[in-house]
Amino acid sequence: MIRPGDRVVILLEDEETRFFAEVSEGKVLATHYGNLIMSSLVGMEYGSFVSLGFKGAYVLKPSLLDGILSLKRSTQIVYPKDIAFITLNLDIKDGDIVYEAGTGTGVMTSVLSRMVGSSGRVVTYEKRSDFVRRARENVAALGKIDRVTFFPEDIENCNEENVADSFFLDVPDPLAVMGRAVSTLKGSGRICVLCPTTNQVQESIRRLGELGVVDIQMWEIMARNYKTNPDRLRPEDRMVGHTAYLVFGVKIKRRSRS
Repeated sequence: MIRPGDRVVILLEDEETRFFAEVSEGKVLATHYGNLIMSSLVGMEYGSFVSLGFKGAYVLKPSLLDGILSLKRSTQIVYPKDIAFITLNLDIKDGDIVYEAGTGTGVMTSVLSRMVGSSGRVVTYEKRSDFVRRARENVAALGKIDRVTFFPEDIENCNEENVADSFFLDVPDPLAVMGRAVSTLKGSGRICVLCPTTNQVQESIRRLGELGVVDIQMWEIMARNYKTNPDRLRPEDRMVGHTAYLVFGVKIKRRSRS
């Protein structure tokens, strides 16, 4: 049942247009099809049919993906196609301690907080306090904020070592803080470095090897959506092309020399 404060997806009957909105008193979803008084949805069941001006629409419970794509962004976000591959390769599970730098808009933080479970923890660093404020709001809406510790500072100020099961590094200059990131990892802990350019990939691969990271891999994830008209099935006219290069590795304990 829909309650005040819930967020919903309004999907038009033709299934080609959707709106993401909050159910609250005095809020109106204004579209070029017509307006919808959001408080009128209170008490309805998800999946109900409503009128949106001269169009019909369904009221759906939003997914995490709906929430991510509707965010007001303070930074570039990690795209869903990359998020899924990152979390799988970092092997994030219930009870894990996951470190992140930087927090940005909080999309990855939200996803990680849902994956670590009630006994896990996400520790995230972000230098810009204005980004942290927006990220807190987004994680509160999309994730499990009670599982997240925010540090409004540079990851270089972190003095924790051998505590993290995995680390997600997404900062403009990953080389500058890569040593600090790797030092937080436990033995066999996993790291992902997000790189927008190939020269950063080359430098990251070299540096990770120097820091005692093995099984280094680099991936670029491509995805293409299709128009789901059974009579005219074909790709969408637009697609998200390159977003980032993903560099993964596993930390080892170096052998002592006799």
